[in-house]
Amino acid sequence: MTAAAAEPSSSAGYGRGIAMQVLAVAMFTCMGMVIKLLDGQYPTSQIILFRCAPALIPLVLYLPMQGGWSALKTRRPGWHAIRSVAGIASMYVGFYAIARMAFADYVAISFTAPLFGTLLSIPFLGERVGVWRLGAVGLGFAGALLTVGPITGSTDPIALFAVGSALGYGVAMIAMRKLGSTDKSAATVFYFTVAGALSSLVFLPTQWVTPPLEDLSLLMTIGLVGGVAQIFMTEAFRLAPPSVIAPFDYTAMLWALIFGFFVFGTFPGPGVLAGAGLICASGLFIIHRETVRGVKRAKLKSSSL
Repeated sequence: MTAAAAEPSSSAGYGRGIAMQVLAVAMFTCMGMVIKLLDGQYPTSQIILFRCAPALIPLVLYLPMQGGWSALKTRRPGWHAIRSVAGIASMYVGFYAIARMAFADYVAISFTAPLFGTLLSIPFLGERVGVWRLGAVGLGFAGALLTVGPITGSTDPIALFAVGSALGYGVAMIAMRKLGSTDKSAATVFYFTVAGALSSLVFLPTQWVTPPLEDLSLLMTIGLVGGVAQIFMTEAFRLAPPSVIAPFDYTAMLWALIFGFFVFGTFPGPGVLAGAGLICASGLFIIHRETVRGVKRAKLKSSSL
């Protein structure tokens, strides 16, 4: 796959990337809810193992769609290392935090990841992020804060782990976009997943807790759902820049409300509905801007022929 082939030539590619990211965010939110249900009964390294090892199952099924094992060839091993280190670090501190703080607070802090991804795309990828798009990202962030309310526990050291997880994810966004110009999505997911599973083995000999059958099914769910979500997310960042994809991380709040209603019986208040409106508005504005820009690029290209 060449760089030219990886870059979408119109806003249609961006639309597919956005759709995949929305699905990925829904799955990752579901995965987070399962981790929260386990209530810190298992060490983080064990959660990481079950997040990564079962995830290889959907990946192996996905490989034929990417051209078989040849899809794992890479031209940028260094960027795979960066993506793996950033992603693994994000998982370790994130999973540790989510089991020990209020889910709403964790979700709110996680919304800083798109800001990291958008801002880091400027120096590392040389992307041009205009004031309007930055404003839309900021609007979505404001909506997220409005939805979950003030983070009263922000001085809690655990909250710093959540911030660290968001930063790691922001770095991973950049690496996935860079890899998307040369490598196939399967390669990015494979090396990250294997590295994550291997990293857990460093701690597991002294930390392993044997789970009952019910918890084992939940642990397997973490890996299977996370594996499919990882494929969707990696493909999303291959199809569109982080500055376009990142704002749709805010849809995690909407999924958290849906899952929270059915699992924990929580009901959204006026603030939640207002925040959801702002998040939807920011996402729709991003789509509108990219559609307009895509039309303009197509006109310029056709006029130059």
